[in-house]
This record gives sequence, C-alpha cells and structure tokens, in this order.
Amino acid sequence: MNNRQSIATLALILVVGCAGPESTSQLEAEANAVKERIAQAQEERKSYGKGSVVHDLIALRIAIHEQTLAMLEQRRSAGKARVTLSYSVDGKPYRAPADAAADAKRLEHELKEVRAGREYDLHQVKESGEPFKPLYTMTAAIKAIQIAQLEYRLAANRHGFPPYYVPFHPPAEGVTPPQVIEIPAGKSAVIQ
Repeated sequence: MNNRQSIATLALILVVGCAGPESTSQLEAEANAVKERIAQAQEERKSYGKGSVVHDLIALRIAIHEQTLAMLEQRRSAGKARVTLSYSVDGKPYRAPADAAADAKRLEHELKEVRAGREYDLHQVKESGEPFKPLYTMTAAIKAIQIAQLEYRLAANRHGFPPYYVPFHPPAEGVTPPQVIEIPAGKSAVIQ
C-alpha cells in the first residue's frame, strides 16, 4: 500500500468511526418534545377525577408517550455509545419497511386529519350545551390517543424501531371466541 492509499484508508476509517449510527441531536429534540407532551397530558389529567373515563384515557395516552420516549432514549443512548441496535418481533429480526418514506407521508397526513378532528371536538366542548360536553370531551380524549399512537409510529418509522406491537393470543382451549353477528341490510340491530 502506498502513502496515498494509507492516508485515504485512515481518513475513511476516521470519517466512518466518527459518524454515529444516528443523529443524537435530532433524537434529543424529539425526546424533549415527547417529554413536553407527557407533562401537558399529566397536567390535563388533573382536571378529571381519578377513575373517570377521561382520566383513564389520558393515562393511556401518557403510557403511549412514555413508550415513545423510552424508544427514542434507547436510540439516543445507542447513538452516543456508537452501538447499532437491532430488534426482533416474534423471534424474527425486525427490518424497517422498504417504503418507509411513503409510509411516513401517509402517517403525517393521517396525523394532520386526526389533529384537525380533535381541534373540532375541543371547540365543540367549549361551544356545545351541557348534554353534549361529555361526549365531545371523550371523543377528544380518544383522538388524543390516536395522535399519540400515530406520533409513535412516525418515530418508529423515522428511527427504525418496531411499531407498537401486541401479540395475538388465541382463546384458551374450550373457550368460545366472541361471535360477530351480521345484520341483514334493512334490519334493525335493536333487540326488542
């Protein structure tokens, strides 16, 4: 190997060695944004009585944000330590989808729509009469959960960790699974 090749090889090793697996500053910014959302949700939850439906829906949203934060912090720590993480789902290696960019656009569009729907519901909470306020409050809380889930999926898409996964557990032996009852067109679903 001549002198030029040695210098080029050394430079390449330095460049590759100094580049972290992922930008920790972007992960830091995203983690801080999630921490703010957790704090906002915790403050919002104080307005509702413990055990109320809305209180529990907000607690679920906080749990989703905490999962997002944990995954972002895991990626950030790996980036600082210059460690490459790999994940497995159901014992199989997880690989980010090939169409991640298209999926991100679809998720961003869906997130925009759900946020607009939540803003509408929050507006209706303020403007509607008393009988409808609880309905719009619960609907807004449910949409906030959808937003948290979409934000998690976007972060997973951007940073290559698996989307939230709940394994399917078939019913135990001897247990009858829930039945779906189809109602013919034109018939009422009300039992009299």
